Amino acid sequence: MEFEIWHYWVLAAILFFILEIFVPSFLMASIGVGCVFGFLGAVLGGSLTLQLILFIIGTLVGFIGIKPVMKKYAYRQKSLKTNASGLVGRIGKVIEVIDENMNTGCVGIDGDQWKSITLSKEIIPVNERVRVVSLDSIVLTVELLEENHPHKINESEIPVKNEKERLTIKIGSKTFFIGLSEIAFLYSTNKITYIVTFEGKQYIHDMSLEMLNDFLPDEKFFRANRQFIVTRNVVSEIKPTDNGKLSILLNVSNGFPNRISVSRLKAAAFREWIKRG
Repeated sequence: MEFEIWHYWVLAAILFFILEIFVPSFLMASIGVGCVFGFLGAVLGGSLTLQLILFIIGTLVGFIGIKPVMKKYAYRQKSLKTNASGLVGRIGKVIEVIDENMNTGCVGIDGDQWKSITLSKEIIPVNERVRVVSLDSIVLTVELLEENHPHKINESEIPVKNEKERLTIKIGSKTFFIGLSEIAFLYSTNKITYIVTFEGKQYIHDMSLEMLNDFLPDEKFFRANRQFIVTRNVVSEIKPTDNGKLSILLNVSNGFPNRISVSRLKAAAFREWIKRG
């Protein structure tokens, strides 16, 4: 088969369109369009000079016409809202004093801890609630909530002992409920109270462990020590230790603490409570 001039125009067009995939500069695709114009000139029987003129015209048309289309559709970047960028607007609790002069500041959100600075350069003490304003890499910029002055717990959100079978949880502007039967245990660290469900989900609660202990039903929950309140179904093993304490193995995963201790003074009460189940 003898190659004609239009064959070369087709091969050149294909080559430049392929190059545009690997070198996204709009120029390769524009030259490819110019080759298509030259191909049309060759098919219609035009002279080589006419084909070259059509090639130049096609390249210019391609560059002027294709570039905005390619930028709008082919190279458009979709803005994906990642877990980190989704933090903007969320509410968290200060677990380390935010003080730019001392280079300190940490906020807890959904069990995660984030290095934080303030929008107004003010000092925010521990346990204050803040709103995330922006995120720069792994550093949050936060502002103090107006409701913190003074900080009050809404009495309507306090569960009544033995009358409510769920706890109220707030995440940002959303409020939802966790049934007491869903809770595996509660624990406190860095003055933040966490609720962990049997599904392995973890939530921050505004109330302290002491306050929650006053409202949770005794028949379902036991204050094992200063840091933990447990349920029966999460206890998988009990071992006595030499000093009279009990070593409790918790049936948990996802990196949560799985072994805790019950003091000698509470050991007998714990054994009685676990038997009642």
